[in-house]
Amino acid sequence: MKGTGKKTIATVTDKPNLNPELHHSSWKYLRLFNYYRAALALLFLTMHLNGWTDQFIRPGDYDHDLFYWASIAYISACIVFMVSLYLHKPGLDTQVVIQTAVDIIVVITLMHASGGIRSGLGMLLIINISLSSVFLTRRVTLFLAAATSLALLGEHIYSQLVIPDYREAYVQTGILGVVIFAFTFIASIVARRMRASEQLASDRSRELKSVVQMNEQIIRSMRTGILVVSPNGHIKMANNAAKSLLGITHVDYDTTLGQAQHELYDRFLEWQNSLVPVQQKPIHQSHGLPDLQPGFSRIEPIAGIKSSTLVFLEDASRLNQRFQQVRLASLGRLTASIAHEIRNPLAAINHASQLLDEAMQNSPDKKLTDIISTQVQRLNSVVENVLQLSREQSGTSEPIELLPWLEKFRDEYTASQGLDKPQIKLHIVPDDTIILFDSSHLHQVMWNLCGNAVNHAKTPLDQVTINIEGGIDLETQQVYIDIIDNGPGIDPDIAAQIFDPFFTTSTEGTGLGLFITKEVIESNRAKIRHIALTAGGTCFRIYFMQAVEQQLKQVSNL
Repeated sequence: MKGTGKKTIATVTDKPNLNPELHHSSWKYLRLFNYYRAALALLFLTMHLNGWTDQFIRPGDYDHDLFYWASIAYISACIVFMVSLYLHKPGLDTQVVIQTAVDIIVVITLMHASGGIRSGLGMLLIINISLSSVFLTRRVTLFLAAATSLALLGEHIYSQLVIPDYREAYVQTGILGVVIFAFTFIASIVARRMRASEQLASDRSRELKSVVQMNEQIIRSMRTGILVVSPNGHIKMANNAAKSLLGITHVDYDTTLGQAQHELYDRFLEWQNSLVPVQQKPIHQSHGLPDLQPGFSRIEPIAGIKSSTLVFLEDASRLNQRFQQVRLASLGRLTASIAHEIRNPLAAINHASQLLDEAMQNSPDKKLTDIISTQVQRLNSVVENVLQLSREQSGTSEPIELLPWLEKFRDEYTASQGLDKPQIKLHIVPDDTIILFDSSHLHQVMWNLCGNAVNHAKTPLDQVTINIEGGIDLETQQVYIDIIDNGPGIDPDIAAQIFDPFFTTSTEGTGLGLFITKEVIESNRAKIRHIALTAGGTCFRIYFMQAVEQQLKQVSNL
């Protein structure tokens, strides 16, 4: 067991398992090594063909034919190596061993053709064997170094036997073998550390990439809109939530904050120039886009780079909805506990007023019983509305063909309110528009809005007109309907408050009608907006989710 443990440790220490990136770089380095080998072979051949070798080697020690053919063989081997490196066959370690063995054989042959160890060509083996340690384990490279030393000694013995008057140089041969062995050992240590450092750097790089990708994924998936804005107002990054809130589909390097949302850009400039924190108010958007609640935070600058700004975007309607839910949570609990306590006395009072009314048919006091009955009904309506707020508003969305549904609703509403059908006009384009909405919720919404139109018209009932117009917004591709009446309209000074709970301008209203209507609409993932009309009257626009069937029809018509 001990021997097995030592062997495993030695293997890991000599040559760690390389990841695919490092393995790919090893092939690149081996290719560069082969370029060096090919350049060396071409240099030998050029020196021979131009007679430059005669200046360094004595004529009697030089074998022209052997030097020439050894150079040709070296060049041919380099070509074969290039092909095998391109194909990655055989494996990396096998190719390094074969190429190093060819280096040893060719260089010793050239050295023999040049007069032996004294020619100095054997020094090239130091470079070739040392470079092989970059790819191979220490054990293999030391074996190649030992084999090279033995080959040098064998070449020297052979030269002494076959060449007359060959001068002995055992000392130089031995020194060269020791030098090759020492350089190989040092190079293997350096190569091992280099591989370990490269492996560590690669691991850190992969971890950093993983963290960056994870952060990008988190930012893209956040429900809060995130924008990174440069000091000059260009959008450097925007997550999906920000694009959805701003109603844009693509952001490139040339997109500015002013192009995406002009008022948001003004707020950004105001925040940049202010010395104290500025309380940001919601930004109202048109075309059915949600109101924005912006927030700004400066990113710490990096050396030489100006600081950018993080812009946080929240759906203001959701924030208000959360705030209202917190406010109304206690109200809901209160109303649930005292509902029966309030309604039971109301029922008794109402019953008593009816008895008094029957007893005072011709009495002047009958007016008092009428007041009691009216106020009891109003108080009961308040209790009903408050109880409705405490209940869950979520419904089940279903495909609704808009025009037939509205025609059916018009028939029901006009019959119950004593209106003529022409007083409610319908115009939906296209007439086969389909929306996703809870049918019972839609009935409640339309009844409330049409009821407001009738109750606040300030005209005789037979002169009230309601126009219900619908279509598809060309910019957002959302289905919408407008409920337009011929009443006096809403004062622009209070238009922003009409959806607040308990806000009313009527002495008989509860201030909960529009608030409940808005809650019901938003629970169906739709939006309601008040549209100011210059010609008078009141217009409420509802943006619906479009059914898949309608979307498929639009795509097929393109």
